[in-house]
Amino acid sequence: MIPDTLAVTARIYRQLLGDRRFLALALSVPLIVIYLFKVFIQTLPVSLFTDPEQLDILITAFIVHFTSYVLCLIVIVRERREQTLERMFVNNYGRSEIVLGYLLGYAGLATVQAVLIMAEVDYFFKLSYGLDLMLSIFAVIWTLSMISIAVGIMVSNLARTEAQIFPFIPLFILPTIFCSGLLIPVAGLPVGIRWISYLMPLTYALKVLKPMLEDLTGLQAYLREFGVLITYGLALLGASSLTLRQRE
Repeated sequence: MIPDTLAVTARIYRQLLGDRRFLALALSVPLIVIYLFKVFIQTLPVSLFTDPEQLDILITAFIVHFTSYVLCLIVIVRERREQTLERMFVNNYGRSEIVLGYLLGYAGLATVQAVLIMAEVDYFFKLSYGLDLMLSIFAVIWTLSMISIAVGIMVSNLARTEAQIFPFIPLFILPTIFCSGLLIPVAGLPVGIRWISYLMPLTYALKVLKPMLEDLTGLQAYLREFGVLITYGLALLGASSLTLRQRE
């Protein structure tokens, strides 16, 4: 299992390094979005926000979540169109080996994305958090980006072409914005749609980030909440392996 997984991972890295335009876009677009967010925030009255720094971090988590999800969704559908997945199935690669290979392959890109985004946010917004808290925030956001990759793999089963990807972007992202607790607390949502929040990865990430930022305490004080996020991610990873299939 390990050699096949590493073979998939190595192929992903070769593909990323060979497609410099895609790599440049994947790294630069989130940074541009963060800059636009900074410009937007600066035009609003400070009195609108009870904790501007907390908002900056929560929006950062959402941007990382969004870009990782869309990135993986597009790439997996492209792999299907080019019949790369079919060739791996023909060569007896297992579903779990393929999914883990993709996860490890894009983990490098997601890590670089998260580091650059956190550095940009710290530079633009002059965050006052200490090193321990910043590392804790990074750990949660990085974990969320890994979960986003698993979601992208799972959702990609519903799309056959790049054109069919687009309905799945707002279908996933808009409920994430409105139902995860990013803008409105989950408890304040109507009961009829509150269940949607428990399907959203960002919901579980915010349950770690919000108390950390309110109490200015590192991740060690919220290991139970972080464990729930990891458990949710492992469940999604398992679901991604089970749903991954060869296209006709």
